[in-house]
Amino acid sequence: MEDTHVLIKHANSFIPEDSSTRRRNQRILTTENNQYLRKIEELANDMLRFFRDKELQKEKNKSNAMSIVKDEVSAEWLRKSKGKRPWSTTSVVKNVSKKRKVLKKSEDRPPVVVNEVTERLKEFIVNEMKGTDVKLVIQKTLYTSDTLKTQNRLNMPLNQLETDEFLTDDERTIIESVVPKENTIEVSLLGPTLEMYKLKMELTMWRLLRTKNYVLKTNWYRFWLDNKRHLKEGSKIQVWSFRRDQQLCFAITCVEKPGDVF
Repeated sequence: MEDTHVLIKHANSFIPEDSSTRRRNQRILTTENNQYLRKIEELANDMLRFFRDKELQKEKNKSNAMSIVKDEVSAEWLRKSKGKRPWSTTSVVKNVSKKRKVLKKSEDRPPVVVNEVTERLKEFIVNEMKGTDVKLVIQKTLYTSDTLKTQNRLNMPLNQLETDEFLTDDERTIIESVVPKENTIEVSLLGPTLEMYKLKMELTMWRLLRTKNYVLKTNWYRFWLDNKRHLKEGSKIQVWSFRRDQQLCFAITCVEKPGDVF
């Protein structure tokens, strides 16, 4: 009797599926295949986005580096071409680093501006902000590239600094790290209206072929946009460093507007 049941069960396994069963199985198989295809398509799109974003970041970094070089070449050309036949861009690029090594500081850059604006800024930092270790970091021209949303940074070339002794040893170790995204320090920024900006900045270092540059970035464009009435393109600005509760802060002020004569 048991053998009969086994034979019947075995025989049933060979009974062909009816048409409705086949259609149902085909629908299940088609649904599963479509799900796999969608997953494969999603993975492919993710990979395409990853490589596209990587290429865009490379182009952005290249653009930032080129804009800094352009600023330095423009500054050198303006300084050297006063009363002389203008140099070609090629000759300026070749001579920028060489000339700066041999020229004295007084010949290499204009004198530091000292006026009511700078004195009021220092007094405010010391008396109102209770700041310490106040130092002039750089006096520079605010170039077009310093005001672009796509750049979102203030460039401060090391070879134009008035001092580089505004960092602690620990801060310098962080800044000079070659590991991307690990060589930044969060800092606060006092604006030209003597108000501490609501958003933090990041100080980092960019390395180019012939020079290094400190850079204030992250929220720089928003800061400039909120203060563009005081920080016009072509203005001469000063960047000061100071400590507040041992934390590194910077202050920016305009000491000479375009067209002013001091």
